[in-house]
Amino acid sequence: MAPESTRGGLDPLLLRRAAALVDQGAASVVHEHRLTVDQWRMLELLAIRGPLAMSTLCGELSLAGATATRVADHLVTEDLAHRDIDDIDRRRVVLHVSRQGRHLYGQLVEKVEAAQEQELRALADTVLERLARLIDRSPVPSSTPEGFSQTSGK
Repeated sequence: MAPESTRGGLDPLLLRRAAALVDQGAASVVHEHRLTVDQWRMLELLAIRGPLAMSTLCGELSLAGATATRVADHLVTEDLAHRDIDDIDRRRVVLHVSRQGRHLYGQLVEKVEAAQEQELRALADTVLERLARLIDRSPVPSSTPEGFSQTSGK
């Protein structure tokens, strides 16, 4: 594992490895249901936060517009979500979780969380402690870079 940053900041390789492990855990569960990790993450956001504009989904999931559209297309095709036009701004497309999508989310969420936690345990306890320490020391950004948005977590 890469050494802790000498500047006292976050170690990007450590963060990347942790994120990859979390995704591996999710993938081990959702692939059985013909979902990719991106499709699961979008379904999860919709189930937790309710209807969201495609532009918001792009920012929250760090996906390019075309990729987010393909992810949403799959959810709509599988009847896990449906699209509507925003009532206020007819140019905006809003994605809603469907009844079937909410049901699938409810079936899988605990399994996905358990699989993600199991994958993270693969990191040595000292690495997890270092990651937590680095995140705690990290300053909270005063603004969000363009194309990204802050999330309130789960």
